Amino acid sequence: MGAERLNEPQVEALWNRAQMAGMSRRKFLVLLAGSGATAVLMACAKAPTPPPPVTTPPPTTTPPATTTPPPARLIYKPIPEQFFVPLGTNAEMRFEDMASRQYLMPNSLFFVRSHTSYMFVDAKSWQLSIEGDGVANPFMMNYDDLLKMPATTLTRYVECAGNGRSFYTSLLNKPAQGGQWHLGAYGIAEWTGVLLSDLLKRAGIKSNAVDVMPIGMDSTQVQRPMPVAKAMESDTLVAYMMNGDLLPVDHGFPARVLTPGWVGVANVKWVTKIIVSTTPLYSDKNTTSYVLIGPDYQPQPPALGPILTNQTMKSAICLPFPATLSAGPQNVAGYAWSPFGKISKVDISLDGGSTFQGATLAGPNIERAGTRWQFSFTAQAGSMTITPRATDEKGNVQYPVPQQKWNQQGYIFGAMVPHPVTVV
Repeated sequence: MGAERLNEPQVEALWNRAQMAGMSRRKFLVLLAGSGATAVLMACAKAPTPPPPVTTPPPTTTPPATTTPPPARLIYKPIPEQFFVPLGTNAEMRFEDMASRQYLMPNSLFFVRSHTSYMFVDAKSWQLSIEGDGVANPFMMNYDDLLKMPATTLTRYVECAGNGRSFYTSLLNKPAQGGQWHLGAYGIAEWTGVLLSDLLKRAGIKSNAVDVMPIGMDSTQVQRPMPVAKAMESDTLVAYMMNGDLLPVDHGFPARVLTPGWVGVANVKWVTKIIVSTTPLYSDKNTTSYVLIGPDYQPQPPALGPILTNQTMKSAICLPFPATLSAGPQNVAGYAWSPFGKISKVDISLDGGSTFQGATLAGPNIERAGTRWQFSFTAQAGSMTITPRATDEKGNVQYPVPQQKWNQQGYIFGAMVPHPVTVV
């Protein structure tokens, strides 16, 4: 694949990676024109992002697709505690760090949610298979093949299904299983990739196809089915770029699925296979986990409860949890997002939800991504809460905490969260 087969953002991302590896511009152009993107990556002789200092020597050559990481490091990128709350193989973004930043979450600050530790994938040997009885023309493609296809760039959020899980304990006094996230398992990025619908059309998807199931290369081979209708939506991607750069290791290099508005597990990382079926597909991720189990939910065999699809609307404040503010005039910022459309307004309560005042929406307001908001008030010494309430363009409104239904695995917490603040 020559350089003329790539679009400008793709070439720029590859050049940025080559520069980090110390490659000259001349060598970069020769490799790109001759053998394509994978040749550039192989010449870099390392994974797509430089590692932080580690006690285990880094590999001297690009590792094969099955390489496992040093056991002492579960996450590849640095996750200093001033920016992240470490949660094993996961890391929560500290929302307060976004107070003075722009709309998008930088790759370096983007939350990490993985079911196992990170893994390196060799772009040269990586392949993506589209197969199953739901397609007439199954095929396999490599990394260069993927980059040759027409690209789509869009801004969307990704959010863990358990984002807000800690509030089942702190606000409802009903603990739920899993990592105790506040609201930082959410991130907005600009994604570039190939429409999944284009890949399915190329494979000759059949009219009687029912489900599509991406499968990852991680050690547990995460696989999460979706209906054909979701796979064919105009913003469901197989993404290979994130915020103008190649996908970082922790976020699925060389390619991941992006299913906007759906729970995070459906955005399968390190994707290597996509199965299309004429019958419903099941895995542990839609039968025993990522289903709603609790007194308000009935089993849906073979699933133990209703299967999660869409996320829920939320709002958050860019302050530490809990926060300390100085008495006097204050201006706070936050985010609000919905899987169903743009945010139409955000209201703020300073008295525990008794009364609300309108916040100002600021910056981009993008469907299935969210918007920033700002609110000014005069802080009085003592303890208080700041409670944002989001409304989207479809008329959905965040609800009070007592209306939140509990579930065993702590998914889909969508109630308004009173943010605790001490004013000094």
